[in-house]
Amino acid sequence: MLCKTKNQKHRRLKKALFVFFCAAALCVILFEAQAIPFTAKCVKKQSKTISTKIISQIVDEVQSQLDLSYDDLADIKYSDSGEVRSISADTVKINKFKSLVTRKIQNELDKQKLYKFSLPLGAFTDITLLSTLGPQTEISFYLTGSVNCKIKSKFESGGVNQTIHHIYLIVNTDIITISPEYKEQCSFSTDYEIAQTVIVGNIPSTYADIVR
Repeated sequence: MLCKTKNQKHRRLKKALFVFFCAAALCVILFEAQAIPFTAKCVKKQSKTISTKIISQIVDEVQSQLDLSYDDLADIKYSDSGEVRSISADTVKINKFKSLVTRKIQNELDKQKLYKFSLPLGAFTDITLLSTLGPQTEISFYLTGSVNCKIKSKFESGGVNQTIHHIYLIVNTDIITISPEYKEQCSFSTDYEIAQTVIVGNIPSTYADIVR
């Protein structure tokens, strides 16, 4: 009788352990299914933030280095009556600025640095109440990509008989993030105003896009 009782307890224990391990395995599978796409989303956001910071720093650096003003990039000529006769771009200086920014950004992206950030374990559940709970989990990824730049201009009304001419640098970036779990690519554009001036007089519509 005693032996039979021991066997029953042993079977119950084995059954409880089996249920426990099955439940644990199921929790791990569900967590992985939730964590992988969540991690991908976080890495994508981090990579865009890091890339934007790199681009902003390099644009500021090149602008300080070349010290270009509006008059260095564009030339406005007026008629004797004070009307705008022509607006021409200095393509040499524009191309120098654009190519220098592109090269510096590309050199930085080509380094394929390892970046790291941490999130609480509860954040992976995607449940707001749990998002700040649990130990910090480190996520690492490599960042690389390609970049191209172009210059665009925009005219907008600045008041009576006045027009504001903006010159923008458009940076188009294709970013590739690589981590042990996945590899993903994202693309985005960032605009930077590099010069502006107020033009007095009417602007002919043919000058609405003098630089590219």
